[in-house]
Amino acid sequence: MRSRPSATIALAASAAMLLGAAIGVPASATIHPPSAVGIEATGSTGDPVTDLGEAVRKTQVLASATGTAPDGVPYGYYVVSGNQNTTAEFAVVDLRTEETVLRTRLPYGASSQRALDVSPVDGTVYFGTSDVGHVYRYVPGADDVEHLAELPTGVRAWGLAVDEDGVPWIGGYPTGALYSLDADSGELTNHGQAIEGEQYINAIAPVGETIYVGTNANAKLAEFDRATGTFTEIAMPAGHSGTNVTALDVRGDLMFVSTTNMYVRNLATGEWVDRITGVSARVSPVSPTDPDAVYLRQGREVKRYDLSTGEITGTGNFPNATPESWGWMDVDGTGPYLTLTYWRDGRTYGWNLATGAGFYLVPDVEGAGAPLISLGTGPLGNIYAGAFLSPPGSGMYDPDGEGITLLNGTSQVEGWGTFDGNVVFGRYPQGSVYLYDPEQPWSYGSNPDTPPLELGNGVSRPQSLIELTAVPDTVAVASVPKPGEHGGAITLWQPYEGTHTVYRNVVQDQTPVGFVQHEGLLFGGTSIEGGYGIDPITDEAVLFAWDPVSTETMWTAAPIPGAETLAGFAIDDDGHLWGVADSRTVFEFDLESQTLLRTVTIDGDAPIDRFGDNDRLLVDHGRLFGSVADRLFVLDQVTSEVTSLYGTDSGRSDGVTQVHELAQDRYGDLYVISEGTRLARYDLPEDVTAPEVTVDARGAAVWLSATDDQDDAPSIDYRVDGGDWQSYDGEDPIVVYPGAELEYRAIDAAWNSSEVARHTFG
Repeated sequence: MRSRPSATIALAASAAMLLGAAIGVPASATIHPPSAVGIEATGSTGDPVTDLGEAVRKTQVLASATGTAPDGVPYGYYVVSGNQNTTAEFAVVDLRTEETVLRTRLPYGASSQRALDVSPVDGTVYFGTSDVGHVYRYVPGADDVEHLAELPTGVRAWGLAVDEDGVPWIGGYPTGALYSLDADSGELTNHGQAIEGEQYINAIAPVGETIYVGTNANAKLAEFDRATGTFTEIAMPAGHSGTNVTALDVRGDLMFVSTTNMYVRNLATGEWVDRITGVSARVSPVSPTDPDAVYLRQGREVKRYDLSTGEITGTGNFPNATPESWGWMDVDGTGPYLTLTYWRDGRTYGWNLATGAGFYLVPDVEGAGAPLISLGTGPLGNIYAGAFLSPPGSGMYDPDGEGITLLNGTSQVEGWGTFDGNVVFGRYPQGSVYLYDPEQPWSYGSNPDTPPLELGNGVSRPQSLIELTAVPDTVAVASVPKPGEHGGAITLWQPYEGTHTVYRNVVQDQTPVGFVQHEGLLFGGTSIEGGYGIDPITDEAVLFAWDPVSTETMWTAAPIPGAETLAGFAIDDDGHLWGVADSRTVFEFDLESQTLLRTVTIDGDAPIDRFGDNDRLLVDHGRLFGSVADRLFVLDQVTSEVTSLYGTDSGRSDGVTQVHELAQDRYGDLYVISEGTRLARYDLPEDVTAPEVTVDARGAAVWLSATDDQDDAPSIDYRVDGGDWQSYDGEDPIVVYPGAELEYRAIDAAWNSSEVARHTFG
């Protein structure tokens, strides 16, 4: 590593160009002081890699429910998210004793996207996983879960409900198809896509011979006729606008449709009869003691909704939680409790509305390291890590500190940047941006201030943030559009004033996924993808130049035919733009002539990242480092040779095969995300001085030698008349015939290269 002086020093300008990125769903924030995550740094003497541990650890329970077993025991059921390295955890809690009676890891799948239901027939729990499509069953009292089926290749379970006969119905992504499962045989039946163009079925409500489904990304509603096997779209009520039907709850003749508001449809008449605002998704089952009553959460309070009159009355109960599920059960012999489960930590609430008694519990579960999705460097040279679907927050690593500090409340941070000595960052899904002063203690609510600025205008994922040189006191923000839309945006944000302007479609129907600043302009690239839940309508990604003063796109170019994504940009010492195409190929582009200079394939078979937000390049003292295709590498800009330093093809024995993102601390060392959840540091050599080459020419014979202040034997490469580069052994002369041109350079063990020099004879 480079020497680490005690005084804080400024980070090189090249590191300030690093961009962050990612995907996910909303997260509630709570205010806590920052705390250190307990880790043990690993790394042997002489090894440049140090594993700094999991930056953020969380307990996320998107799929949960309460239910009463056939023997009358009330249970809570929780699917706790894992990560790339750890499968999801399934836990069962006896709500009478609050004892965890089962905790097991699934054989397949790391998470469930609210795809869980309890059978009304026998209390059996069915659930599906959403990162890979598998379906499971748990019979109350069993000592493990049972794997029932795997969805077709590439299909994930996004919604699940069990009908009155005990048949599970499953909503798929990205097919937007409805499936039913014979739980005894494991046979799946594909009933087809519910609505053309809709990729998600989120919500399902079986009612006799009709299965109602709600979709994403355009919040549509349909009914499936089991007898005819056909879907019929149901028009949403006038004035509805939203992207997602979150839940469908049928209570008597009424169906409650949760989207931006909650709409109530009378299934007997086919009319929309109510609109409830300011309400969380989902309503409770009908009260076992009051046949006209269901309950919902409105304005933070649990309230009674009268099924006959539509009247809403408060209960005086204010849980700091939105419902993932509602239920009724007797936990102490005094009558039914209304129960609510919440996704954060699996928190479970219960109220006996007759006696006023209540309970609150947090299930005893293990949780897992949160998948990391973005890295950034602050103005003090600390490293920031954003996590997928997080609370509890983000991680901050001080290279002079004692571990990783948890910055509570930040939820899913998509990208990081700097502004006037501050840290700026963007959050999903609200499309909001924050300003944080790293010289002062972190305190969510005051530093950074809340509520944050929501960019609006269809902005969902603010992934790249750069302080502008051409427009004072302004940050440029590149962002992905909300689900179901094309045409991402560049936003000009004035953090101190709290003002902003959004410019959609800087490249028509494409998403600007990253950019760098050079001579007052923004140079970036696009993805042909829009928000989730919609297919591309353009053919290839482009580079673009955007003027933040005139707010005009100056030019576009398509240097890589057919590329889906161009991202991960850096500017070298010659003013050339380097980028990554389709997470596989590094390219060099001359901005002045707008021409492609070369391409270097890193891995031609690597999967293509949707927005290229895992791909990063960085220029340090003339050296080009990158994090692409699961490896940290250095690319020799003279010979185009790629040396893998960490991850795939590095030859290391640590078994690490997943590497993405890239950041650089104040001492110049590099940081990547390792194995999905861990922060790793790669110490660069202190040597940043290039070797010197001496030429000994004797007529047509040329001998080359090199010296370096750190490396006793720097390597020499040469070529003649623009041929292939070759290594020079230093013994035999290179023959340069009259009129020929010899090019040569030396490179040391720290990848410092001398300038390419030329020699001619005759």
